[in-house]
Amino acid sequence: MNKEAIQNMILREEKYDETMKTVVLPYLEQRKTEQYCEREEGKKIFYIRCLADNPKGIAVISHGYTETIEKHLENIYYFLCGGYHVFMAEHCGHGRSYRMCSDTKDLSLVHVDDYTRYVEDLLFIARSAAKEFPNLPVLLYGHSMGGGIAAAAAARAPELFSRLVLSSPMIRPSSAPVPWPLARLIARLFCMAGKAECYVNGNHPYEGPELFADSASVSEARFNFYNQKRCKEPLYQMSAASYGWLWQTARLNSYLKNKAWRLIDCPVLVFQADNENYVSQEEQVQFVDKLNHNKPGNAKMIKVPGTKHEIFNSGTDLLERYWELIL
Repeated sequence: MNKEAIQNMILREEKYDETMKTVVLPYLEQRKTEQYCEREEGKKIFYIRCLADNPKGIAVISHGYTETIEKHLENIYYFLCGGYHVFMAEHCGHGRSYRMCSDTKDLSLVHVDDYTRYVEDLLFIARSAAKEFPNLPVLLYGHSMGGGIAAAAAARAPELFSRLVLSSPMIRPSSAPVPWPLARLIARLFCMAGKAECYVNGNHPYEGPELFADSASVSEARFNFYNQKRCKEPLYQMSAASYGWLWQTARLNSYLKNKAWRLIDCPVLVFQADNENYVSQEEQVQFVDKLNHNKPGNAKMIKVPGTKHEIFNSGTDLLERYWELIL
């Protein structure tokens, strides 16, 4: 897509809610199918499959911690407009996909027994997409936790992906004000004590609408659109991490910084937020440096001024440049 087409594609914040409901959602509805699949018996993964009119590739999207497909509808729309079929699943413990908590009524808690479960589920969806459309290259886009998972997936199956786009990737979560080595140790000890499903200290069940001022978004219109959806649907109300989840992010971090960077073969584009409170920026820089040490010039980092963690929830001008670089 040329620059003018991208400018015309990006939604304006004025009348954002109206445009989503009258333009984007009907556009997606015509091209979308919602399905469940099972990589393991009895563990249902919810995913969507959206088909572009004139496809030049496939985009597989990996969402962040406590997110759902519904939070990325605008992103899906842009990939479709850019000529990409889109496949996106909700990770284990999120939305409509299977959960690992023994308390099945607790929809707030995000828990996982092994981070490789995230990776293998994502690869299962990506391989299904590649099998259905064998002549199209596969681009993998991951945000936050989903960025860490996507990077691990690209390392596990380097032959599968032609491009890797990481937006505010969780190479390691931020544990401030607790130092990371201590947070990692505490998580490990709780898991060893049989308390892997306990809430991390300071985390709590969903208590209602989030405040825009406390959010990771710069665009209030975009924030409000999903926040209203989340209030109405209990399956979207994940809000807390278990010690098991925290420990598995530590294991994911070890894999990414010690092994994964050696295995990733495709070009990598990393977007770093200007104002970041959720993931370690230092580890993002180190990861990109290692990728370029392995294959010089193969990875590029772009720090986006005026953004918070959810770069895709920024204002119009920033999103024009963001999507121009991606597409």
